[in-house]
Amino acid sequence: MDVSLLLGRLLRQLERSLPNRCLLCQQPLSQGQGLCDVCLSDHDPGDLCLGCTGPLPAPVPWRCGPCLARKRWRPLVTAFPYHSPPGYLTGAIKIHGQLALLPPLCDALAQRITDLWALGALPRPDLLVPVPMHPSKLPQRGFNHALLIANALGQRLSLPVAPELVRKVRRTRDQHGLSGAERRRNLVGCFEVVPGAARAQLALVDDVVTTGATFAALAASLRREGHGVSQYWALASAMSPARFS
Repeated sequence: MDVSLLLGRLLRQLERSLPNRCLLCQQPLSQGQGLCDVCLSDHDPGDLCLGCTGPLPAPVPWRCGPCLARKRWRPLVTAFPYHSPPGYLTGAIKIHGQLALLPPLCDALAQRITDLWALGALPRPDLLVPVPMHPSKLPQRGFNHALLIANALGQRLSLPVAPELVRKVRRTRDQHGLSGAERRRNLVGCFEVVPGAARAQLALVDDVVTTGATFAALAASLRREGHGVSQYWALASAMSPARFS
């Protein structure tokens, strides 16, 4: 059975039988959030490389050896590896509408970003840009998950969000199951930047980064219109060993 379908059934069963319990440990929650503080703490991945999101033995210099050797790179900040329990649940926001997961996961990412600011490892962006959704998909899903995440992070970090800066003008195939090269081809010409004053420090926001193809395509579209993209933010990372620029 498809793992995502199995997860969806499990989450729906938990909603019916345990409407206010942690989706990992099933302990009661005092608030309507999907994960408890204990589970979030237990699965904290520690310091992660800002290039490939792999584990680091120490925060400084914020990148692993192979990523330090790369001349071109852009900081990628994530809260959890996708294959950790909280990271895997990130997909339930988009696929199953589990919006109760937004507060705890966005809290974790906002805290990681704040810590990196305090260390001087990350510039503070001027604006958050969520990955846009094609208009034809919005009625089916009812929301753009990347916009919900960007709004939550914007509130926590006192940063403005610009969902109108970029439009997705061509409907693409589902990226799931595609290789890195196929993902890049799938995204050619799908983003259109709305004319306006150029911004130098943009942070792009999505739920999960797998190969970085979506972030890279969106950043390229913005750069062609004079904008500067300084970093990428995602709740979880499932990146392969292949790096992206």
